[in-house]
Amino acid sequence: MMKQLSFLVITSLLMLSVLQVLAQDKKKTEKKDDQEKTPVFNYVIDDPMDAFGPKGEAVDTNRFFLFPEFYSYWPVTINDTILKYECYDAMHQPLNMDTLRNLSDLHYVSFIKFYTDYLQTGIDQEGKPQPLKIANILYKYERTGSDTWTALDNINHYTTTLQEQTKNIVRADTSVITNKLTGGKQLTIRRYYKVVEVAKDNEVNPENKTISNEAPASVATYLVPEFYFHQPKTIKDTTLEFLCYDNRDSLIPNVENYDDVRYYSLFKKFTDTEHTYTDKDGSKKPLPVSFIVKRYDASAKDKWMSIEYPGNKLTELKGFKNIIVSSDTEKVKDPVTDKQTLHVYNRYKVINN
Repeated sequence: MMKQLSFLVITSLLMLSVLQVLAQDKKKTEKKDDQEKTPVFNYVIDDPMDAFGPKGEAVDTNRFFLFPEFYSYWPVTINDTILKYECYDAMHQPLNMDTLRNLSDLHYVSFIKFYTDYLQTGIDQEGKPQPLKIANILYKYERTGSDTWTALDNINHYTTTLQEQTKNIVRADTSVITNKLTGGKQLTIRRYYKVVEVAKDNEVNPENKTISNEAPASVATYLVPEFYFHQPKTIKDTTLEFLCYDNRDSLIPNVENYDDVRYYSLFKKFTDTEHTYTDKDGSKKPLPVSFIVKRYDASAKDKWMSIEYPGNKLTELKGFKNIIVSSDTEKVKDPVTDKQTLHVYNRYKVINN
């Protein structure tokens, strides 16, 4: 009997040891799988710790980002003034730069100055007067090609063309975030590549003292809600374009005052290659398709009712004209005088009401 009992005890201990070993192996495997699932962001850097990473501190996961040098991830605070960059995609939707996976998704960058004007007041959502919050865009950058940007200086009212040199890294910064629950650390490395100026408006040629590009004769500024863009946007073979209508439901081909716009319609246009039509010459051509995807109706002062098709999703929006979130520019030439006018479109903040 004692031999049988001893045999059972020894067997139990052996099984317990085996289970502990299996559990440790499972934990190691799960940890390895978690590390292998760690996403790689934006751009992979070879041996980044050798050049820019902090040494002597172990980290569990790494993230790598690559940005043009005119952008900076970190905001700057000077007394009650904040200077920071805000980024948008091709549809002017804000981008979270902590989760950006593809640098080509970055289309617009605004350098904005935020401060409080205590000499002016505004009415908040509760109807109470508050010191006016000001957001001024100092510089705006728009991607115009795979490696080119157009920069607008809103202070001096000139534009310039920038060329990327992605292999020429000029600076870098890092940050480490510690998970309070697990104690794991995540290292983020941001590297910034060289961008050079290749052309600038209003620049004087030192050889002949002439202006290299024609300066605009005047500047026209428009205040528009941030969901609107004045020029058609093309994504591959699809074009998105806003059309504006007045109180008589008539199309406004050239808007002079955006307070006169009763509703905005966003049209989606593309060519359906699977269907054809016969033109005037009797030739069959791919069928052009155009339909409304969104409509924004003015329901009150600085308020819209947004309708999204085809699901007929309704959203009430409220605008804040004192908060500018982005800007666009366009040069328009007068066919009579042959003079150029710089149109500046300032987009103000719009939120779901």
